Amino acid sequence: MADEAEAAESDESDEGFVHPIFRLAPHEDSGSDTLGNYRYQAEVAAQMCVVLLTEDSVESVVCEWHEDFVVSYADGFVELVSVKHRGKRRNPWNVADLCKDGGLAHLFDRWRACDGRSNVRLRLATNAGLTTGKLGATTLKAMCGRDPQVTAGVDAMADTVARHLLRVRWKQAYATIPEVPQANLADIAIPAGFTDLVRLFFAALHIDDELPSRRHITDVNLQSLLIPAIARLQRDHVDVEATYRALVERIEKSNRDESDRGQLAVYIADPTRVLHSVQIQQRIARRRLTKATVLDTFVCSSSAVPTVARGQLPIVAPGGANLRKKMERGRIPADEAAHAERLRSAWYVTWSQQRSGLAGDTTDLANASFEVLDIVFACREQAEEEAPGSAPYGRRMNQLMARHLTPDALGTGLPFPVNGRHLRGLAYQLCDDCDFYFSEVFDPSEEEAS
Repeated sequence: MADEAEAAESDESDEGFVHPIFRLAPHEDSGSDTLGNYRYQAEVAAQMCVVLLTEDSVESVVCEWHEDFVVSYADGFVELVSVKHRGKRRNPWNVADLCKDGGLAHLFDRWRACDGRSNVRLRLATNAGLTTGKLGATTLKAMCGRDPQVTAGVDAMADTVARHLLRVRWKQAYATIPEVPQANLADIAIPAGFTDLVRLFFAALHIDDELPSRRHITDVNLQSLLIPAIARLQRDHVDVEATYRALVERIEKSNRDESDRGQLAVYIADPTRVLHSVQIQQRIARRRLTKATVLDTFVCSSSAVPTVARGQLPIVAPGGANLRKKMERGRIPADEAAHAERLRSAWYVTWSQQRSGLAGDTTDLANASFEVLDIVFACREQAEEEAPGSAPYGRRMNQLMARHLTPDALGTGLPFPVNGRHLRGLAYQLCDDCDFYFSEVFDPSEEEAS
């Protein structure tokens, strides 16, 4: 197939996509789920996207890859998550329904397509309850996972689930579920070794039947997850509801963002090989959400941004000697120079607390610095033009900076809210770094600070 003919590249250039699950192309689903179900799936995925903001154990979320989404963990595990919403008028899930409509057959097929690898975990997430009883869905849930709560009767449950999966196979083509002659459930001939595979499937599976309903999931996600995450990140002036809408829309875009909807081969490359498909990695990248991706969806509120957050202790930024010498050479009054130092410290604290800690911070700071310097140089040019002869122009330049360094003047801006004083603080830091002067260029190291 075309995907198998794509050029390949090594893991080292792969930006971390080394989990075997991501070397395996998923089947394309063409189900008839309603738009509401897709929104619900996106909101369940949003839960994990919010978690990765504050939990280092979660690395990324990849939407619509094998299942509704895949969670990639820092310890090398990946989790395939299938989301099933059930209306309140429907009965709780029984084992037969879980295998058919509840997605267990689908999860089993994807797990087997991954050779049942030890780093692949599975989760069936639903809002509906489970039936009770000896062979009820509640018992099945208790038998699943690495440390099952119930161990008695596992063989009988595995036998039952195996028969239901084989029955599902009669109407739905799953490559990893064998096809057997049709018969009554109790008379279905189970192929040798299939029940053993089902028991291994139990160990990889977690059933979560406590999701909020479609009606309540937005409020639960806002109050229980996003608002506490924003507080932990110490992000002031975030429009919580607008941010949540932007996040869900970003997830939905990841679900839709696919130029090739054709059927792909089950195996693009052998999982033990170092080389794998470039095109597959490009597809994953379009569907992958990381901490930086989620932070990009944050929407600032329109309220005023304080220069120093409430309850924050004043901190003096390191350095400052170059700035003091430059402002003195530019004939800027001492009180204005002292104010510049305070603003530089305010910027230092804001940047230290608000940056994400990811590699993208360097790019964000560089882009903001480019724009700030453009404005500073324009202010200097105007100040020089207004100064008579060779008169000092530093004070006038500083006044123009106060007027023109505003958030609205920045094109790309910063990933967190700032005000004009923050931008002036950044400008003063750039001055301390010797990116510009309030006078002719000189060597600050040869000047004695006053």
